[in-house]
Amino acid sequence: MAKRPSYAIKEKILLAVREAPATYAQLERKINTGFRTIKSNCEELEHFGFLTIEKIDEHPANARPSWKILLSEMGKNHLKIHRHSFSTRGARMKDSNSLSTTL
Repeated sequence: MAKRPSYAIKEKILLAVREAPATYAQLERKINTGFRTIKSNCEELEHFGFLTIEKIDEHPANARPSWKILLSEMGKNHLKIHRHSFSTRGARMKDSNSLSTTL
């Protein structure tokens, strides 16, 4: 299995958090990617203003410190503007991959 590009992981994070705020652990399971990858991509998206990361002192499920990932206003606007490109990018990547294997 080929390594996924970071932009694909960032897209999945934005789309997952658009549905509902999530913790790093929830994003790990939803996106099927490791904690460090999720955390670093979320921090990068926060740096550029697409996400907000809030520390939770005591998570209700396990009473341990946790972080809640929220979509910022800038992130919401970005998803509205680029809604079409997110839905078609996977298809374009699939087509380009099949083309390269036939050459």
